Amino acid sequence: MLSRITPPSELVDESAKSSMAEKVLLILETIAHSEFPLTLEAISTSTNLAKPTAFRLLNTLVAHGFIERDPNGRRFQPSSKLRILGINILSVDSVRSQRVVVMKRLVEEIGETCNFNILDGNKVMYLDRVETSAPIRLHVDVGMRVPLHCTASGKLFLSGMTELQVRRSLGNEPFESYTDKTVTNYQKLFAELEKIREDGYALDESAFLEGFIGIAVPVINSKNKTFASITAHGPSSRMQENSIEFYIRPLQQAARDIQDSLSETST
Repeated sequence: MLSRITPPSELVDESAKSSMAEKVLLILETIAHSEFPLTLEAISTSTNLAKPTAFRLLNTLVAHGFIERDPNGRRFQPSSKLRILGINILSVDSVRSQRVVVMKRLVEEIGETCNFNILDGNKVMYLDRVETSAPIRLHVDVGMRVPLHCTASGKLFLSGMTELQVRRSLGNEPFESYTDKTVTNYQKLFAELEKIREDGYALDESAFLEGFIGIAVPVINSKNKTFASITAHGPSSRMQENSIEFYIRPLQQAARDIQDSLSETST
């Protein structure tokens, strides 16, 4: 039996497809890693692609829903479809199982419910959750999305943004009020965000739900950016029996353990 010889034209086609795929992935990686929407010129410069090529590929990615234009239509940013892909990767069994083991150990140590949260657009999404066995606890469904301006994780994510990014995420003030402790204006919020940057953790004392406290610490990626948070929350009456350090150190250790597990998975 004679083996089929691939014609040169087919080899060229395959090479072109491979090259095009690499360019598309490079654009996606550039946009996904950026902290703010990017212009065509910025993407062209970052990827070393000619503007016409970058523009054509960007339009293709927009047409397929992987990226979107910002409200002004001049810059490109990740779409909800791309964010969902990232969420699905974080939810892969081999990745998630290691994370849950760390969280279970954390809950046993501090005695409060813990969540693994990510930023999803202008909301916080609860991606994983391990509950305490204590009789009084807050029930939150996995996949639930909560506000940025009045939750521990939300303020933690905001603290890693520029002022312009914060304003784009939250829009006009006053922000929605959930309790009498909710911060509803930028002046007070920016003061809180500055304190979070100094302390390395975020605190919510009944700003979202009356009678409950939340404490969040960052989970850092390889570029030293916060891509997720670990949060402990419980009733104020119980959590106030301990010092803030009682929770912070175990939370930070859990965050480091999760960071290490993600690094091991990617190698």
